[in-house]
Amino acid sequence: MNVIISRSRPSAASPEDSVAEAGLQLIACFCLLLQKLLGNSLLKLEGDDRLDINCTLPLTDQIVLVGSEEGLYALNVIKNSLTHIPGLGSVFQIQIIKEQEKLLMIVGDERALCLVEIKRVKQSLAQSHLPSQTELAPYIFETVKGCHLFAAGRVDNGPCICAAMPNKITILRYNDNLNKYCIRKEIETLEPCSCIHLTSYSIIIGTNKFYEIEMKQYVLEEFLDKNDVSLASAVFAASSHSFPIAILQVASSMQKEEYLLCFHEFGFFVDSYGRRSRTDEIKWSRVPLSFAYREPYLFVTYFNSLDVIEIQGHSAVGPAVLAHLDIPNPRYLGPAISSGAIYLASSYQSKLRVICCKGSLIRESGELQRTGSSRGSPSKRCPPTYTEHITKRLTSGPGSHDGLHREPSTPHRYREGRTEFRRDKSPARPLDREKSPGRVLDSRRERSPGRFGDSTRLHAGSVRTQLAPVNKVCTRRWSQ
Repeated sequence: MNVIISRSRPSAASPEDSVAEAGLQLIACFCLLLQKLLGNSLLKLEGDDRLDINCTLPLTDQIVLVGSEEGLYALNVIKNSLTHIPGLGSVFQIQIIKEQEKLLMIVGDERALCLVEIKRVKQSLAQSHLPSQTELAPYIFETVKGCHLFAAGRVDNGPCICAAMPNKITILRYNDNLNKYCIRKEIETLEPCSCIHLTSYSIIIGTNKFYEIEMKQYVLEEFLDKNDVSLASAVFAASSHSFPIAILQVASSMQKEEYLLCFHEFGFFVDSYGRRSRTDEIKWSRVPLSFAYREPYLFVTYFNSLDVIEIQGHSAVGPAVLAHLDIPNPRYLGPAISSGAIYLASSYQSKLRVICCKGSLIRESGELQRTGSSRGSPSKRCPPTYTEHITKRLTSGPGSHDGLHREPSTPHRYREGRTEFRRDKSPARPLDREKSPGRVLDSRRERSPGRFGDSTRLHAGSVRTQLAPVNKVCTRRWSQ
């Protein structure tokens, strides 16, 4: 694994008479940096014991739930033990609904959305030493199957779930009288939804564009403000050759919400009105596969590498820092127990390990610079031992690789909104059409959190369009 730390201002070159000493210090710093960044290796599996892990979720300060193709497991990070929890098939995504003490998951070959009581999970773990454990009895949403992505939270002061299937999104609201979630709206899409974000008053989704759904009358419109001329180039790129991959909230203040919108080639910041909030954009070094944000660090996974980028506040002083790591086949699994950290799965040949990647290293890294670090061939597979790999790469010949290599490209249209979207388990359907998920308003209307219904907030000439129970969409096909 190769580690690169870069800053916007390079340091002065070392004197010629201390090149050897500086090289040894650099190697020592890199090894220390690697240890800080990767943190603990939570799990090592190989051979027949290897799992195909899709996601993780901290349940307690000691237990991390592990969703895999082989089922649901519980990882004890203190004892370094893995326990199977029977009763479920493949698990693709997990989220805790705290107020109901339940787990929301996508499970099984049908990729069904289901709820499981947390107390049942803990009961099964407590009985793990017995000959037979209590099997989980999930509540299956029979009408929500073929699901590849969901988001859950509180919208308009009520629990809400938004689930994405290949050809539609389904919005469920919690009914206190019936004591269960009920479907309130279905919106058909002709492109799979790649990302979902729930605000306190709306739902933002990404398909061929970013759209926002107001939750009182389920009005849908484009999220980006077309009246913001600074977004013209981004809007054109998004409509012609780049597609939404992720939306990440980087500021949570109700007075100033801010989002990072991630496309294939770049990302930019907007406010809650879809207007640009920062002049700078972020360019990805390769074709990105997934994004994760753990304040204040952005993690970007690629085919065989990872970038860790510090997202600074508006009042920050000093350059932002980037850490680059060559990691064999990284897969983002979920947030870590530690703040500012994530869990990654890395596979090599028949071996797999789950590691904790800590973003805080990029401020603790001191004076490490990009200069002098070596890079390997893009076709060369990394060895399974990270420490051996970094030592070998750093001592094999400094300065022998002076540029960023290009990784094998992925299909032009990014098909997987999250790493849990495994297309071999999803209903097959052609994905060559670029369509909008609903009728879009001709003019951008002004919004204020919690005040969608205030007609005085509309731009002149704007109209409000209410969606039909199921919106079928027919828009023109974009040329490839």
